[in-house]
Amino acid sequence: MVPPPLRDPALVDAVRVKVTLEAPDGPDEVFLLDLELAEPAPPHDDTTYLSALSPVVELMDTPEGCTVRIGREHRLGADSASALDVDVSLPRPTVRADETDPTERNVQHEAMEAAVAAAFRSVIDAFPAARMTELGHDEALALARRRIEEAAPDAATAGLSVTAEEHANAQWAVRLDDGTATGYEVRVGFADGHPGTTHVRRIRTPEVVDSVGAD
Repeated sequence: MVPPPLRDPALVDAVRVKVTLEAPDGPDEVFLLDLELAEPAPPHDDTTYLSALSPVVELMDTPEGCTVRIGREHRLGADSASALDVDVSLPRPTVRADETDPTERNVQHEAMEAAVAAAFRSVIDAFPAARMTELGHDEALALARRRIEEAAPDAATAGLSVTAEEHANAQWAVRLDDGTATGYEVRVGFADGHPGTTHVRRIRTPEVVDSVGAD
């Protein structure tokens, strides 16, 4: 049997970016971009991704900096494909003012989310991405579970139950809990409603989350 011809290894079909905020006991928040391209394209050089992510790193104000890993994945065979993966892991930001001040934490959280959303927009704009339609209810819930598995591979997603959900402005906000001490808030489409962008936040129950299920 003649093997299928190799794809042009210089091109990619997808770009995946993962930004992880690490707590001492594991990932605390994870931002994911899963961008399927309309057609194979050059992946650009590392400067495209480093420039997009630099404002995110600067917000951390950490002297040790961080490591950005950029790699390629190739699948060979009849359904061959290639993807570019960008992975950055950062320490969870600490509150510089009063550790008990929820306002200070909210300001830092919003600044980080805005910086990551801007970085993802830069990457999206750099590629001829396929037009993505808005997700339906069942698709969004299934995707939320998959994103938890990507963000926290050790999470037992089969034991998670949906306890709250909200759909607005092409975004799905879903709260899942395991009935003990751990839950996750997942926002699919957090960057301009793009369904390839997801924000996963670990919740240590009983933590009240105003952004999911609010009136």
